[in-house]
Amino acid sequence: MIRRPAIPRWWDPVSRPHVAVLIPDPRSGAEVRYYLSKCGEKQSGGRYDFEVVDIDKLPEGTLLEVKFNAMKANLYKMERVGTVPCWRWLGRSNGLPDFDSDNSIYWDSVLDTGTYSPRDMILA
Repeated sequence: MIRRPAIPRWWDPVSRPHVAVLIPDPRSGAEVRYYLSKCGEKQSGGRYDFEVVDIDKLPEGTLLEVKFNAMKANLYKMERVGTVPCWRWLGRSNGLPDFDSDNSIYWDSVLDTGTYSPRDMILA
């Protein structure tokens, strides 16, 4: 359990990092990503800020995907310790699912149980 997950600091158009909430589609149960990040203002050094909404205001049980690049992403679940929002690390992806995929990470193949369902994690 950590207070705040590591989040990319700078936008990179090649790596295309993102922070997203995962919510199951009510019909199919498939993971739907709602992006909470975007490319920010250009800084004097030529780099762009990476802007992310305040994740501490998300409800308990929220699944958060933090993607650094095509090779590295982490999945977290929001839990409160008293009144303090904290994040439990659930899994890591180290690579694309395959070259024919839509470039999404399928967390069910990453987590130990092998039976991951976003709906189960949110309702738990």
